[in-house]
Amino acid sequence: MGWLAPRIGVVTLYRLGLLLTGVILVVYGLLVYVENHTAFLASSMTLRAVEGVGTAAVLTGVRSIIINQFPQRMNSAMSLVEGMYGAGSCLGPALGGAMYSIGGYGAPFYALGTLSVANAAISLLLMPAVTEHQADSPENYVQGPNYRDSLLFALSNADSWLILAASCSVAVNWNGIDNSLAPYALDTLNMKLPELSLFFMGSFAGFGLSSPLWGRLSDSIDNTFVLEAVCLALVALGILLIPPSPLLGLLPSRLLLGVGMTLREVFQMGVNLPLLPLLVRLLVSRGMPDDIRSHALLTSLCGFTFAAGNALGPMFGGLVTDFWGFPVLATWLSGITALLSVMMAARALVYHLSRRTAPAHCKA
Repeated sequence: MGWLAPRIGVVTLYRLGLLLTGVILVVYGLLVYVENHTAFLASSMTLRAVEGVGTAAVLTGVRSIIINQFPQRMNSAMSLVEGMYGAGSCLGPALGGAMYSIGGYGAPFYALGTLSVANAAISLLLMPAVTEHQADSPENYVQGPNYRDSLLFALSNADSWLILAASCSVAVNWNGIDNSLAPYALDTLNMKLPELSLFFMGSFAGFGLSSPLWGRLSDSIDNTFVLEAVCLALVALGILLIPPSPLLGLLPSRLLLGVGMTLREVFQMGVNLPLLPLLVRLLVSRGMPDDIRSHALLTSLCGFTFAAGNALGPMFGGLVTDFWGFPVLATWLSGITALLSVMMAARALVYHLSRRTAPAHCKA
């Protein structure tokens, strides 16, 4: 999507993604009429893959637009989008269940598909024009680089790998833990599914409600690496508390589960939200053109690593849980997160020691 966005325009990419996603959702609802099990499974997997393309287009488009329209307040603007994601995560299961009860299998898909298509139509009236505001590029960067050169430039910076590793870690923590948590909680704590759903809803509420705070804080803090280090450390603590980890010597309880889930959700927002704006600022300060092509490329890079974490999380989590149990999985993921926290803290120290001699626009 990073290659396609500047060629057709990020606004067009956003609208096409919404249209594609909406159509696919409506077709999903029609799968109830497919009686052959093999055909149903094949159709579901195909539609899911195509829906992923549409979602990638929407996310690349909307984040590139935010970077372009709010260059000084990227985090605050993105916090509103992430807050809506948290609200959808809280309301989605309840609304989907209600629509299913009233209208059957297809009702949630028809409703969301129609909403997605309507959103694309409304964007024709409300979406602002996206303009280029390329900054002056230092001499060490080739003017007008092609996509390959821009990608190599981004990947040649050590900070890029640290930021992308944090993005992947966030996705692994979410999906690796969540997919293995339900069987463990139901068995160990004798919880019922409705009760566990309330725990998830409460933690997602913390995720959504905290997003404006993280947006404002990220825009106001000078050394973003400090924020990343602190939030990663608290995420690691939250993950340790969920089972809890054998390292803590504590017995499983609903209190520890709730505290751990809330810590993880709230502070993972603090980790994830500033990553893309931080990557953009760092690479622009080092010579990457401050234009929509660069924004789309960096957005797609972060999206790719997050999607990779979404894929790796369930596989890694399921494998470790099957062999050693859920508490060991949480311990390992917490350790990886803590290691990233230490690396972010070290990078924060390097930035602190060098910021007096750095140009004013090199804010991290």
